[in-house]
Amino acid sequence: MGRYDEYENDGRAVAPRQRDFVLNMNEFAHILSKTDGNIKCAVGPFQTSLSQQETPVIFNTVNKRFEECGDYDKAKQLFISAPEGWYVVLKNPTADGQHPQAGRPNQSPSNLEIGKKVNIFGPESFALYPGQMAKVIQGHRLRSNQYLLARVYDADAANKNEGVVTDTDGKEQKTSNKFFPGQMLVIEGTKVSFYIPPTGIEVIPVDEKNYIRDAVTLERLEYCILKDENGNKRYLHGPDVVFPKPTETFVKTSHGGYCFRAIELSKISGIYVKVIAEYTENGVTHPIGEELFITGNEQMIYYPRPEHAIISYDGKHMHHAIAIPEGEGRYVMNRETGEIKTVVGPKMYLPDPRKEVVVKRKLTSKECQLWYPGNVDAIEYNKSLNEKSLEKNIKKLGGVSDIKNLIFNSAFSDVASMDCLESNAGISRGTSYTKPRTITIDNRFDGVITIDVWTGYAINVTSKSGTREVVVGPKTKLLNYDETLEVLELSTGRPKTTDNLIKTVFLRVENNKISDLINVQTKDFVNVQIKVSYCVDFLEKYKDKWFSVENYVKYMCDRQRSLLKREAKKYNIEDFYTNASDIVRKVCLALPNENEERGESEVGREGRFFKENGMLVHDVEVLSIAVEPNVADILNEHQGEMIRKCLELSDATRKMEVVTKLAAFEKEEAKIRYDNQIHKLELKKTLEMEELKAKEELDKKEREQLEAKKQAECDMQTLIDAITEAKLERTKKEDATQLEYEKAKANIEKAKQEAYAETVSKIVTAIGPDLVAALTSTSNASMLETVTKSMAPYAIARGNESVAEVTDRLLRGTNLEKLIENLGKVKE
Repeated sequence: MGRYDEYENDGRAVAPRQRDFVLNMNEFAHILSKTDGNIKCAVGPFQTSLSQQETPVIFNTVNKRFEECGDYDKAKQLFISAPEGWYVVLKNPTADGQHPQAGRPNQSPSNLEIGKKVNIFGPESFALYPGQMAKVIQGHRLRSNQYLLARVYDADAANKNEGVVTDTDGKEQKTSNKFFPGQMLVIEGTKVSFYIPPTGIEVIPVDEKNYIRDAVTLERLEYCILKDENGNKRYLHGPDVVFPKPTETFVKTSHGGYCFRAIELSKISGIYVKVIAEYTENGVTHPIGEELFITGNEQMIYYPRPEHAIISYDGKHMHHAIAIPEGEGRYVMNRETGEIKTVVGPKMYLPDPRKEVVVKRKLTSKECQLWYPGNVDAIEYNKSLNEKSLEKNIKKLGGVSDIKNLIFNSAFSDVASMDCLESNAGISRGTSYTKPRTITIDNRFDGVITIDVWTGYAINVTSKSGTREVVVGPKTKLLNYDETLEVLELSTGRPKTTDNLIKTVFLRVENNKISDLINVQTKDFVNVQIKVSYCVDFLEKYKDKWFSVENYVKYMCDRQRSLLKREAKKYNIEDFYTNASDIVRKVCLALPNENEERGESEVGREGRFFKENGMLVHDVEVLSIAVEPNVADILNEHQGEMIRKCLELSDATRKMEVVTKLAAFEKEEAKIRYDNQIHKLELKKTLEMEELKAKEELDKKEREQLEAKKQAECDMQTLIDAITEAKLERTKKEDATQLEYEKAKANIEKAKQEAYAETVSKIVTAIGPDLVAALTSTSNASMLETVTKSMAPYAIARGNESVAEVTDRLLRGTNLEKLIENLGKVKE
């Protein structure tokens, strides 16, 4: 607030009549004269005293009005300053581009160009005239993945002026283009690293503070969509930095980004697209309306194109193959012809959505009960296969949006519905074990109708085209869409009637047990009730006739009952009651004594054969026989009497058998004793004969050994004589050899003595005077050498005599006196 120096009588402060208003350097203020309404711009450094009719004002840029300001400090404004690299957007500039002068008040100019804007590059600092507005903006520095969006608001000024542009190489260049009003410009960071717009061009801000916009950086397997104002779209693939055209905007993904993920296809996945604009690719022209199904066989990575519209089902774009395990299948309908085929596994089947659609077959509750006895889940599942149930399920889920969320959250089963996955250039490794990818295949009700035929059972499969097939278990049968099972209606209860029928599609062809209660009448008009159990087989040879009789139980029981009633009329009650099992078996199994309808030669097995459906009754068991009570009493009494008599007869018979057997046993015992004694005597005689024979053999061997010993002694004596003679002869030969050796040795010694004597004689003869002199000289020289070596130390000690002189002097008067002289002569 201002300062007040005067006060009213009641103590209230009042403004002075004159006030000092001081502006420092780099400050300015607008002062309004209340007398004429003129506004002056006072620029510091400046000092003035404001009169009662003058007041400082501030220009409100919102409502474009000047507002009085009682506080001097609030009225003061700083210069508009733009440093190097900044620029000022000045509204309502002067025609000559002048600014208020410093150090004095400046009158409002009359040449303000109201409504115009100019861009003033820094460095610049100036005050504003009343009515002028300015905004200082930093020069726009762009990275390679950034851009600016600008608009031409004054084409003439833009064509005259030049902006400041620095390219990516750091070289400053001026802009000089031909512009038109309203033109939109995109300043790309890949071409320009620094930009200041010239007058006539304004940069459109993103928000109140930001001007720079980010381009879309695409990695591999990414693409973006640019939508033009005319509705056309552009699809650009990575890796690339994408800048939009001035009239284009990026289409956002469902996650708010701009990067879409390319659709990865495989041999078991594909996408269904419709051509919405004609185009030509690889020499093939695709007209409008053509539908394409693109799989990994044609294109492993799919990038959408503007001519394609992806057809989705339930919010999912990808079509995946169906896993059909071994023993299962799927119904596939041709959308054009309506034909339904069965695809059997094991297979990964990818239906073509243009022509094929996988269908489910809905069974009635009756069919479920017959085909899957006791399977409540199958009945409930088939009840749910209708549109009303589906609508109820959708309502329970909360509508289509919830279903889409459910589909999206279920392990990202559809790659195309994910729009764009966030990319991460870093490497992240976990510390826990990552389980391998695992999927669960639940084809319990989704696939082809599957009938498991158990061991010993058969079914009859019929189709609407009139074909039929009997399938025998154990086997799994996959029903085609038009195939169904023939139903049998079998009688139950005892006796077998049509009052209570059971329906089934499974025929028991092996070890089929059927029980029945048969009422017959004998020849004496006694009613008999027989409870039987049949064992029935269906012969493989007649498989095509198995289902020819719908109620084979009643058919067989009626036939057997009729035959048995006729046979019972041939017997009275006693015979029939006694032989009931044999009679029943004979009739029901067509045993050999019954030749009509036996059928044994036809089937090769014993039993009653029904050629109508290939059924053979190969065994029958009589479980019980019941007659009227009074007849039963008579039969029981008669039977008791017969049993008593039979027991007496049996007792007497057993006694007679005992006596007879005892006598026979005694006779047999005596015979055995006699035979035993005879056998002992024969054995003793045989033993004595064997001992005698053995003794004779022993004596014979002793005699032979004695003779052999004597003969051996004679042979040994002869051998000794021969050896002695040989020794004497060898001794004689050795003595003769020794004598000859001594003689030879003496002769050799004699020859040696004679040779030695002769040699000595020759040597003595050969010795002459010269040889003796030579030997003597050699001996003397050797002796002189020895003497000289001995005298050498002595000669050295004498000093003035040689070794020869010393030797000669010492040898004088000895036998060696003339040795040196003789040696000298010899040398001469």
